[in-house]
Amino acid sequence: MLRDRRILIEKELARAQSAAAQTYLDIMINDGDTHSVEYQTLKDRVMSLTFDLTMVTDLINQGHE
Repeated sequence: MLRDRRILIEKELARAQSAAAQTYLDIMINDGDTHSVEYQTLKDRVMSLTFDLTMVTDLINQGHE
């Protein structure tokens, strides 16, 4: 169960990171605002998924399946 969850989180994290990177690039190219609501939402999503992935990985490493 946790291994399946880890796979799902990894996929979602990759999508979120890609979207955040594209938004960041757009901000840098167009002299935008890194404090925009859109970018902050993506950033928060990446941080949340990273936290979840760390927790799931730790649980798996502790022997929980």
